[in-house]
Amino acid sequence: FQWTTSQSAGRNSAARYYPNLEGIAYHNSTLYFVSKVTKRLYILNLTDKTYTSERTGSSWVGQGAFNSQPDQIIGNDMDKRKFIYFTEDGGKGPGVHVRDRQGRYYTMVRGVPGGRYSGDETVGIAFSPDRKKFYFGFQDAGVLIEVTRDDGQVFN
Repeated sequence: FQWTTSQSAGRNSAARYYPNLEGIAYHNSTLYFVSKVTKRLYILNLTDKTYTSERTGSSWVGQGAFNSQPDQIIGNDMDKRKFIYFTEDGGKGPGVHVRDRQGRYYTMVRGVPGGRYSGDETVGIAFSPDRKKFYFGFQDAGVLIEVTRDDGQVFN
């Protein structure tokens, strides 16, 4: 990849290669962002000026799916955190998904396919200061949810 000072060149590149850019996170000279249309996570090494990309949910562990459009992304404090967190726009069971440092994806929580939140969008990932509570919402339903771990551990 390369940087440009031309706004029109940047817009054309974005429209062609990563339309509907959503969510962006930076950690340790690496920039992460997702494209809703291509359903891809882009990983830019800002030191080497190289990049990789992968389909979100490409290496799945356990049950769940990440079939709809990736949306928000959180991963700015990855020194403390083991995962990048994603919200999902649409689908039969929109959820919150995570990617570990090895590139494996997991479902944290999701709506029941065909249920109340089917076709909705998960939004607003946040953590309590002690990281023992996790918050997210379903946008269309206007619902905010708090999740607490039963084992007393923190969310990474």
